[in-house]
Amino acid sequence: MKNWFKLLFVCAVSVFAFSACTKDEDEISLSQELVTGTWDVVWVEEDGETLDLPKGYIYMTLTEGGNYRTVMFGDSYSGTYRISGNTVIGTTRDPITEYYRFTSLDGNKATIDYSNSTGDKMKFRVEKR
Repeated sequence: MKNWFKLLFVCAVSVFAFSACTKDEDEISLSQELVTGTWDVVWVEEDGETLDLPKGYIYMTLTEGGNYRTVMFGDSYSGTYRISGNTVIGTTRDPITEYYRFTSLDGNKATIDYSNSTGDKMKFRVEKR
C-alpha cells in the first residue's frame, strides 16, 4: 500500500511540474504583417517606476522594407530590424541592438519587454496607430 501512495504522489508531482512549464517565446509568433506600422507607448515601467504616457512621447515605426525608427522623448534612432519568434530585433546605425519582445498581442494592443545592448530594460504597453 505504501508503494501505491508513493507512485501516486510521484505522478501527481510530475503532472504539476510539467503543467507549470510554458514556452513564452512560442506563444506569440510575429510576422511582418502584424508588426508593420507605428506603435505608441502608452505606459512604461523602468526600475519599478511606472508612468502613463500620452501618445507620441515614445513610439516605434516598423516598415514593410525592414527599416525602423524609435523615438524616445524627442531622441530618435533609426536602423533595420528582423523578427525572431516573438521578438523584433533592431540594429541602429550607432550600432545599438534593441529587443522588443512581445509578451502579449491582442489586435492593435500589445505588451513588450524592451532591452538594448547598452543595458536599458523597460516594459511597455503599446497601441498601434
